[in-house]
Amino acid sequence: MDTLRRPILEGSLNILDIKARNEAIEIIQLKTYLNFSPLRQKWATITDHITLAAAPPHSVKKARDNPFLQTWTVLLRGKRAKGLNGDIKWMLKTVKKCNVNFAAIKMTPHLLAQLPAWYHLSADNKPLNNARAKCLLQKHNVAKVADLVRTSAHLRHPTQHPTH
Repeated sequence: MDTLRRPILEGSLNILDIKARNEAIEIIQLKTYLNFSPLRQKWATITDHITLAAAPPHSVKKARDNPFLQTWTVLLRGKRAKGLNGDIKWMLKTVKKCNVNFAAIKMTPHLLAQLPAWYHLSADNKPLNNARAKCLLQKHNVAKVADLVRTSAHLRHPTQHPTH
């Protein structure tokens, strides 16, 4: 097959490699999915909600955001994976095969502040079952790093918040 895929000028038939073509299409689709700008496609937001439903049961529901921006992974087997359609499964399998991950050369402080505060890629993976995490999640609705910084600055005044 490798010989048949070579160019016609080299004496071959220039046959298309369908498997490689489909993987390239899937990676371009993934690139569109990972566009978090205001121009993000609606199907990508819907895919977020579908993948959140397939999150591991030990992860805290309110702390989950996007599996590519956090340390948890979407389950591709079992009861939770039944809600994933073939396209999403195919995209996630391509991610694993090609070892795709979130990596930025340089991020502005504004972009860093928009990253999820929980299951953060740069933090140690610890369970969120302690009193502090529960308070931040449930009482203060901390979701992004910016929320965490704002809440931290607000709670540093012991005279205003003696319970913290």
